[in-house]
Amino acid sequence: MIAGAGALAVAVALLPALGRAADGDGPLGLPALGLTDASWLDTEHVRSELLGGARDCDRAYRYASRADARMLSGTLLGADLSPVVALSGVTTQHIGAPGTSAVATPSTAAAVGTDAYAAPLSVTALIGVASGQAASVVVLPAAGQEAALLHQTAYAASDGEARSAAGAVTDTGAVRTTSSTVGPDGSLPGPAVVDLAALAPGVSSLARLELQVGALSSTAALDGCLHDETGAGPVRDYRVAGLRLQLASPTVVAARQSAVTATSTATSAVRGLESQLVSSIKAISGLSGSLTTVTVQVDLAAAVNPLLDARLGEGSEVVVDLGRGVVEVDLERLLSGRGGLNGRAPGTELVLDDALLTQVTTRVDTLLTQWATSLQTAVDAALRAARVVVDVRLAGLPLLSLDATVAQVLAGTAQVQLVGVIAPLSLVPANVASLVTGLVQTSLTNLLGPSGAVATFGTAVRAPLPAVTQAASTALSGLRSAVSLVVNDQRSAGGVHDVAALRITALAGFVQPTALRLATSSVGPVVELP
Repeated sequence: MIAGAGALAVAVALLPALGRAADGDGPLGLPALGLTDASWLDTEHVRSELLGGARDCDRAYRYASRADARMLSGTLLGADLSPVVALSGVTTQHIGAPGTSAVATPSTAAAVGTDAYAAPLSVTALIGVASGQAASVVVLPAAGQEAALLHQTAYAASDGEARSAAGAVTDTGAVRTTSSTVGPDGSLPGPAVVDLAALAPGVSSLARLELQVGALSSTAALDGCLHDETGAGPVRDYRVAGLRLQLASPTVVAARQSAVTATSTATSAVRGLESQLVSSIKAISGLSGSLTTVTVQVDLAAAVNPLLDARLGEGSEVVVDLGRGVVEVDLERLLSGRGGLNGRAPGTELVLDDALLTQVTTRVDTLLTQWATSLQTAVDAALRAARVVVDVRLAGLPLLSLDATVAQVLAGTAQVQLVGVIAPLSLVPANVASLVTGLVQTSLTNLLGPSGAVATFGTAVRAPLPAVTQAASTALSGLRSAVSLVVNDQRSAGGVHDVAALRITALAGFVQPTALRLATSSVGPVVELP
């Protein structure tokens, strides 16, 4: 039995993450993880060409063979997943005795051809097994992304051939590539999200750091006859269509909130400018009893809001999602200059060294700096485009008027106009229009100047940004020291040869260790009978 519901919950949630692959056909008739819907059951083999006819490799009942496919195996939070029936995958075994056929375990596996069986995984069924702490450990795909089409297939024949496939494959071993091969609603399963902090308890730097596991597939093939004749070994392949780290950081939320608060502060500054101008105008001789209004028609929130929920850096190796409060690191893009995720040598560890860590943190800093600049530019542009309306009345009659943009006032192309008549005995100075124009220009210049509301807005927005960069650096450094990610995880022992598309290991030092192998295909032993 598995110790703890949380462990099985993680296992359940890892399974829906299979959907896409890339181009190619594999050896020995086994489909590679490519853009193809061809299956191993309708592919011709070329053994005779390889052997030159020296050995009869088409004769049946000559070998005992075995193949296994399993989506998830290993140890999770100290618990061995092997006894979990829901995760047992499929085993096809042929004893090679004349007149016999291959037998599959479980017995419910569907025959998909001679000596070939498939056991699709139903996420819905597995969710029924899991309980308790699932929500605290993983995020399951959204409703509607039913993934009862995650397959494990195995073929074992008495002529010495064994083949298997696991992950984003059909029941006959072909890689799933289009919506027509997936769910009834035409959608591909969403990614599984693994809470890395839950897999490495006690590592505080991993808090809120998750690993999104995209489409995974693996294939393995072993031709016993070819091996006996030429020494040819097993052929193994894998595909990881995507790996993404996601850090939900309060620092990102704080950065966004700083922009909201700064916008409110800048709006208050504009309203304060209006009041100040009214007081200054009424302080002019003869205008103390005037009815004076000053309005700056601007909506700074409308200028800023489109930038508050932006996904900064969309399409690049690093994305800062302000709306969701997360920093995303696309490992496939990040490692593209170092071989990427696929086609790597067996047992390749995806290492986030100092250079890559610097690349990520520099990118985060750049994206946020550009965002802050865009915000300040948006506020400045909104204010310059705002209309300034000044209306001064004496004894109920219009005296002074201005209706122009801030930019026009600052450029001197719009001035306060005298629209009324100054009475002969009035204390109002003759140059009153010029005086009010000067007051308005000075106030607006200060508003947009180096010590004004726009500059203050920029300072306030930039203040919390270094904390975001530091949070990303801390989380990734913690990941590097606590969790190992290995692609093309191959093992060979006792005539059994397997490959897992991805292995996730919590490094030494944890009371409840984790070593998960995802999308594992296994072949062998294949033994020639006496």
